[in-house]
Amino acid sequence: MSIRLKWFIHEYYFAIATCTFLIVIILAPILYFKGAADWKILLTVIGGLSSFFFFIQKQELDEAKFINELLVQFNHRYDNMNEKLDTILKVNKANRDFESYEIYTLYDYFNLCGEEYLFYRRGYIYPEVWKSWVAGMKIYHDDKRIQKLWADELSSQSYYGLDIIKEIRQLS
Repeated sequence: MSIRLKWFIHEYYFAIATCTFLIVIILAPILYFKGAADWKILLTVIGGLSSFFFFIQKQELDEAKFINELLVQFNHRYDNMNEKLDTILKVNKANRDFESYEIYTLYDYFNLCGEEYLFYRRGYIYPEVWKSWVAGMKIYHDDKRIQKLWADELSSQSYYGLDIIKEIRQLS
């Protein structure tokens, strides 16, 4: 299922189920009295709609819990490297080569961004959250030396297909 369709169904499932239910309620007497439908079929359709409604609701609840766990985990990992990343940005203005520990910190950050992208692409990260994260990635990507290191890393087909330049362009 396409991600857009998934988010559409999840956002408007109540309206979809209600409209379908109303259509069935309106058409049921017409079809029943014309002999085109049996009451068992109509009952089955109403039961199916009710099942759809509760299935989507349950799935939304389960996904909300999963998404919350992802956000907590991703934010915790970012919080653990935030200070180091800020230091790299500040010290980086001196136009010197990266220390090895700085490179490993940046690799950890690139990995985090790639994992976030993977879950976003699979539909588990809300588009609003992803845009916010990309805005944060842009801060680091705007630094020329980090940008070069990131480009070199992305050229190795790592990071689950993340194209940071494309994602940053989509912010505008």
